[in-house]
Amino acid sequence: MARQSVTTQKITRAGTIPTAASPNVDGDIIDTGASVFLLVSNTGGSLAQVTVQSQATFDGLAVEDLVVPLAGGVTRAIGPIHTGTFGFPDGNANAGRAFVDYTGTPADIKRSVLSY
Repeated sequence: MARQSVTTQKITRAGTIPTAASPNVDGDIIDTGASVFLLVSNTGGSLAQVTVQSQATFDGLAVEDLVVPLAGGVTRAIGPIHTGTFGFPDGNANAGRAFVDYTGTPADIKRSVLSY
């Protein structure tokens, strides 16, 4: 399976009910930006982990990925997913987007990408 491209849902003043789905085992490709957040729930009983891959370097050194633990029964809002840290550079087929990986049971993880 290939990574899934996740549609970013706009948060409105009237209120947004996020549509959440499970990722596949290869992970996601999501939009980036100062107003982009990842909303992730672990509906299972065991620990999962969300990793947003960093594409940035500073002074020739790679900036570490963002790794967030997700205990069973927990929902977390992760972000913002800044383009400068997580987005692929211009010229890349995924320019301005980020790769997100998940550990745990994919069926137990529900995620949405939201922006305002």
